[in-house]
Amino acid sequence: MLSKGLKKLTHIGASFAVLMATATAVNAQCDSWEAYPKGVEEARTQHASYRTSFRAENYAEAFPIWQDLFATVQSPKDAPARHFQNGITMYNEFAKVEKDAAKKKEYIDAMNKLYDDMAACLGEKSVDRSYQAYYLYALGGNPTEVIAAYEKAMELGKMETPNMVLTPIARLTTYVYGFNLAQPEEKRSKKFTAEYMRNLYEQLKGIAEHNIANNKAEGQAAAYTQSWTEVQAEFDKVGGSIWGCDFFVDKLKPDFEAAPNNMEQNAEMLATLKEKCGEENELYVAINAIYAPYAQHIKDSTAEANFDALCNLDKGSFRLSQSQKAKKAGDKEEADRLEDEAYDWFEKSLDDPITEDCKTTTDDKGKLAYSLADRYYRSGSFSKARSLCYKAAELKKGWGKPYMLIGTLYASSGKRCSGGKGTGWDAQVVIWPAMDMWQKAKSVDSRVAGEANSQIAKYKKYLPTKGDIFQRGLKVGASYQVGCWIGASTTIRAGGQQ
Repeated sequence: MLSKGLKKLTHIGASFAVLMATATAVNAQCDSWEAYPKGVEEARTQHASYRTSFRAENYAEAFPIWQDLFATVQSPKDAPARHFQNGITMYNEFAKVEKDAAKKKEYIDAMNKLYDDMAACLGEKSVDRSYQAYYLYALGGNPTEVIAAYEKAMELGKMETPNMVLTPIARLTTYVYGFNLAQPEEKRSKKFTAEYMRNLYEQLKGIAEHNIANNKAEGQAAAYTQSWTEVQAEFDKVGGSIWGCDFFVDKLKPDFEAAPNNMEQNAEMLATLKEKCGEENELYVAINAIYAPYAQHIKDSTAEANFDALCNLDKGSFRLSQSQKAKKAGDKEEADRLEDEAYDWFEKSLDDPITEDCKTTTDDKGKLAYSLADRYYRSGSFSKARSLCYKAAELKKGWGKPYMLIGTLYASSGKRCSGGKGTGWDAQVVIWPAMDMWQKAKSVDSRVAGEANSQIAKYKKYLPTKGDIFQRGLKVGASYQVGCWIGASTTIRAGGQQ
């Protein structure tokens, strides 16, 4: 709301040019009452007159009187700064309500000049520049100009910089710094860099800590404490780009050490450290050593409680994790039992549809089928292993490894298909369908061609000779039905010594 004085200023239509005349006319003069042309008595009378209106906030009435007096009496001996300060106040009030941007700027320029003239007359003071910066900040001045004013206050005040500086300069610089980062590199300010921000942070920290420790005035230490909290909150917004990982470690470590078993806090810290520092970070490792067992326990408890609702794939994964824990604990019997159950669930999952609740892909299901096949092969369940190899090849198209494993199953069947001897005709003929599978593997997947050729070459010397084939009334190149568990039609090939 406009004060009655400002309303009156609007009503009488005072010329802005007249309002501005004094500020531009004076050039840092420091005269007292004696300089007034009509004498000291009249000067004091005019002073009392404008001050009456000024205290009543009737600035439109006070201003012309102050203006006339200030032209010659800038610094009365009994109140050296008062005329400067009162003029500053009035220009600030005029600027607050001015809608015209150009006129508002002129009011602000006039106010700034009074600050400069007061400094030239009475000496620089940090508190004066602090208020100047505050007024500019409150008037929505250009951020970089306001920052410069606050910097001046800090330069003058050093460790005694007024508390009113800390939060605004932190807020403005973090805003400008963040805006600067968003610009293309060629358009960025050369001033507001990460190094500038780090230096400013340390400077503000030093001021705050000095005054918190040494300020005995009632409430002042608390005020600096509050301001420092606000400064930290502002820097937290851009801290990662200023300090990187070290910033977050320094920030989070005290909280972790104060409450290492606060699992909610630990989860948040781990997420931040993983993003900013990576999982190899020392603090991340320390927190995770406490949090990971807790998280796994919660996960396991939840999974066990909701086991029946899990999809078959997740049931298998859960039981397998339990098996691994039992193995680490030295309970082999329980580990084996859980592992068998896990693979039963995995096998069931191969025919399950892919859903949102159980996310996987056909390729992943193919790999799982292959893993199951390999497990059955190693346990001696060849028929089951072959069936799962075909399932793997069906699910993961263009993959040769399942056919390679079927070939291995056949080539490994010499003993079981020859009554345990492992030699003779029945042990040799299993190699023919094995070669068929290895040929099939490289025909669908060139990546396994080298391995397939190697296997074919390796086993060729174990094939029946042409003589053996002839003696049985057979012919190279003819079809042959291999029995045993294999039950496959193949082509007769000769090998060995001819």
